[in-house]
Amino acid sequence: MEFKYETHLHTMQGSACGKAPGRDYIAKYMDLGYDGIIVTDHFFHGNCRPNRELPWDQWVTEYCRGYEDAAEEGYRRGFKVFFGLEERFDLWDEWLVYGLTKEYMLAHPGMRDWTRMQWLEHVHAAGGCAVQCHPFRQAGYMSRDGHMAPCLAVDGVEVCNSGNQPAWDAQAARYARNMLPDIFHSAGSDIHHPDDRQGDQVFGVAFDQPLFSVQDYVQAVLHNTPHRLIVSPGRDDPDQPLEEPTLPMTVLDRECRPTALTLRDVLGDYHERV
Repeated sequence: MEFKYETHLHTMQGSACGKAPGRDYIAKYMDLGYDGIIVTDHFFHGNCRPNRELPWDQWVTEYCRGYEDAAEEGYRRGFKVFFGLEERFDLWDEWLVYGLTKEYMLAHPGMRDWTRMQWLEHVHAAGGCAVQCHPFRQAGYMSRDGHMAPCLAVDGVEVCNSGNQPAWDAQAARYARNMLPDIFHSAGSDIHHPDDRQGDQVFGVAFDQPLFSVQDYVQAVLHNTPHRLIVSPGRDDPDQPLEEPTLPMTVLDRECRPTALTLRDVLGDYHERV
């Protein structure tokens, strides 16, 4: 028996790009046989819904409404809903952070100005973790200042994202296999409305044991607990031939500093099966 979880989900209450309230996701994921979801709305420097000019406590209260809406419906129906967030840095580097709480955020208004390393330090001190999401995304909305910034400092890497083109996930899978083979590799739908993803386009992770809290997921990430990626066939194959990425790339080291590593350093040959 396995237990399935969505790791990357947006609501209209927390994310400006979200198209449905949190409660609307519960029936869909229950019908798909999932055991829980993690709500990861865009945080302060991402595409968040609340006005950044609001006082911090009001901003946090509004930001958490999507999660709370989903959690209320999940509780009513006996379905697990956990809290996470997605923060954006420069170079289009975005992280899924798990293990913080509303109370923690209310007590830490300075987190709006944290650097990458400060995020890692504070999140780890709070018992959480950080997973870099879609590190090789090359979407049209990034065209003005598009960049890729795979980061070696994180606790995990999202190798498959249902909102990506398969070619971008192939690059991420190869990068993770070559550069970060011993950390947690995840998959998520990056869903913005229940109807966004159907069938095998609903991604996630599956474990042999159930998760009872977001801390269980954090520990799975930090200890690289054995798990299965729920993805469409072949999506997570790191050995498939690769297309050459279309955006510039800067690899960040374990201190989140830019390196001189090239695409071929991290991906190897683009066109031949390894």
